[in-house]
Amino acid sequence: MSIACPNNLIGTVDLYLTTHHGLAQSNAPVIVHALKPRVAIMNNGPTKGGEPAAWQVVRDSPGLQDLWQLHHSVAGGRDHNVAESMIANPDESAAHYLKASAWRDGRFTVTNSGNGVTKSYPAR
Repeated sequence: MSIACPNNLIGTVDLYLTTHHGLAQSNAPVIVHALKPRVAIMNNGPTKGGEPAAWQVVRDSPGLQDLWQLHHSVAGGRDHNVAESMIANPDESAAHYLKASAWRDGRFTVTNSGNGVTKSYPAR
């Protein structure tokens, strides 16, 4: 807390990779909200991480535009998973990944290898 409040000594980020697969004891709200990520990727498994409390912390982060997930979270149910197009592995029929690509000018993209959905984010 002392590095994020009352003064944010970390700064903000464009892309945030959640910690510890999105387990409830990770992704402290004070840190995630201080980082103010534009985009977040939750590196969860279907039954590891992606817990509703951690998902909600990331989802509620100020300025968040998009949240992507590596897997559909069984624990998340209907209310704590993103749209299927933003999940690399909506089921366990194959192993797909999320790819982040960045350019020197600050723009970046995230690509879902499972369905080919790519979203671009301009530089700030």
